[in-house]
Amino acid sequence: MANRTEKSPNVIEKYEEEEEEEEEEEDEDQTFEELGLDPRLVRALIKKGIEKPTPIQRVAIPFILEGKDVVARAKTGSGKTQAYLLPLLQKLFYDSGLKNKLAPAAFVLVPTRELCKQACIVIPNLVFQCLILIGYWLLILYCRAALAGPPDILVSTPACIPKCLSAGILKTTAINDSLDILVLDEADLLLSYGYEDDLKALTAHVPRRCQCLLMSATSSADVEKLKTLILHNPYILTLPEVGDIKDEIVPKNVQQFSISCSARDKLLYILALLKLELVQKKVLIFTNTIDMGFRLKLFLEKFGIRSAVLNAELPQNSRLHILEDFNAGLFDYLIATDDSQTEQKEQAEPKSLQSMPSKSWTLNLE
Repeated sequence: MANRTEKSPNVIEKYEEEEEEEEEEEDEDQTFEELGLDPRLVRALIKKGIEKPTPIQRVAIPFILEGKDVVARAKTGSGKTQAYLLPLLQKLFYDSGLKNKLAPAAFVLVPTRELCKQACIVIPNLVFQCLILIGYWLLILYCRAALAGPPDILVSTPACIPKCLSAGILKTTAINDSLDILVLDEADLLLSYGYEDDLKALTAHVPRRCQCLLMSATSSADVEKLKTLILHNPYILTLPEVGDIKDEIVPKNVQQFSISCSARDKLLYILALLKLELVQKKVLIFTNTIDMGFRLKLFLEKFGIRSAVLNAELPQNSRLHILEDFNAGLFDYLIATDDSQTEQKEQAEPKSLQSMPSKSWTLNLE
């Protein structure tokens, strides 16, 4: 009789751990080709110096290519934009010319015009060699010209869609016939920026067959509301490093400190922190009101500290110019205020950092 040996529980557990590690290594070595991306897109990525997908791209791209509705939650900078743009563009490659479209085949909705601009910078870089027609607008004045054609992809804030519908620039029947993909990018901000009515007006015209993608940096009640409003049995994807922890807005490598002081001493404490270089490199300072932002700027100038103020009352071009100067290092201290969103301040503030480079410090003055 042959000897029968049984593996102890410890040996089995170790074997299973080794298998899991091997699977993780294989996932990390996955290429864009293995995810099923078109060679033209892969070549465009390589020209941009991108050779391997990020974790959220590895998980999301196959589901999106299969036509599934997806909710993808991953922190800012994890590659969410390309996670939906790459499969979206691939679908356009294969579907272009199949039928005469009277409206864009894909809507990408984002909370702000700045984010519209960011998305539209990424798209041409990917399709330069692919000859896909891309269209977008930043001002309602140019809607009619921008939608003539029409373009394959429309990048917009939600408020522009109802305006175009009411002006007759977009037709509800055309949207119903042509729209194949709807993307809600930065979904955790769309409702807090006041777009709920605009989104409800649009969803009434979104065809049942339309694939819907919802991209978000955090989980929130607003995300759940959008998921219920627009998506159909979506796949919920979360980055591995986030795990089972919900709403982890602050990364583990970020340290937080607080200083308790009277209101009249706040400016003195800020001055001490900056003059003694207790906070270094780029610093973002939040204030509750626009008046306080300008008061702080004037106070710092008296002590030779150069700063700039960023708030909702400044013209769009001025805000962009200030951010460009901040990115270029012309000053290291940016005083930010958004009192138009006072009720949603805590939700709005973290996302207002997206257009800025890596910072060392964020100070909440009030």
